Amino acid sequence: MPIRTLFVFFRHSVNMDYFDDFELLSVTHVKMYGASRLQNIATGCFYLGLMRGSVYVNERLEERPFIYFTPRGIKTPNGWNSPAGRWRDNFYMECQGRRVERLFEAWGAANCVQHIFLRNAEPYAGKFTEMEQLFRGQSKLSQARAALCFEELALLLTAEAQTDLKNQAHAAAIQDFMFKVSDCPGAAFDLQAEAGSCGITLRHWSRLFTAAAGMPPGRFINSCRMQLARKLLSESIMPIKVIAGECGFGGVSEFTRFFRQHCGMTPGEFRRSRLN
Repeated sequence: MPIRTLFVFFRHSVNMDYFDDFELLSVTHVKMYGASRLQNIATGCFYLGLMRGSVYVNERLEERPFIYFTPRGIKTPNGWNSPAGRWRDNFYMECQGRRVERLFEAWGAANCVQHIFLRNAEPYAGKFTEMEQLFRGQSKLSQARAALCFEELALLLTAEAQTDLKNQAHAAAIQDFMFKVSDCPGAAFDLQAEAGSCGITLRHWSRLFTAAAGMPPGRFINSCRMQLARKLLSESIMPIKVIAGECGFGGVSEFTRFFRQHCGMTPGEFRRSRLN
């Protein structure tokens, strides 16, 4: 008996309102110089902007780029300030809708202005430029694409926040390592293991350490060892051989080379100069 296949076609209506929870009202790109007089205004929509240049943020001058969130329904200054003769580049959009509200709520900007500093402003500038082009389209499809572009901006911000959290965790681990070196400079330190405990490469860990300490990890360890050596030579009667071991050196000759390189004299000469 032949098998008959029955195909049933359902006529249905496509929901064309899927992107209606986002509305792009305007996109503005303006570059301004110096200070300008600011007045408080009541915001009637949401402002999401990219700020670059020299800008006062919480009365502190910042040169780092940042994204700012200005929510709807608050009273706030109608702009930003820069020192006289310095410029700022303000690229911002005015928007509204539930998508926007969710983003602002996620960043704690439902009732107040918030900002997030950026490591690299270029990906954000590209998205704002794309939003500017879509706004000029003034069509239903352009608005839908603008909603997707807005979601991509939200994704960039999420990635930025996750990177910041990781860097904060790395900074805490590096701070602990610095305390460990300061407390016991003569110990043996495995920098590769320290980087591995953070889940990053030694090269990346060294860059983060240098940013935190102002010097590479090897130089920091040598600085702490030199400080301990000076202290023990000046304030104790310990033999130089014992001091060499306390500072992490295998013998007097190795310790003497290190000390002469950093101090310009031998440990014995340094001790005698302190006694004199």
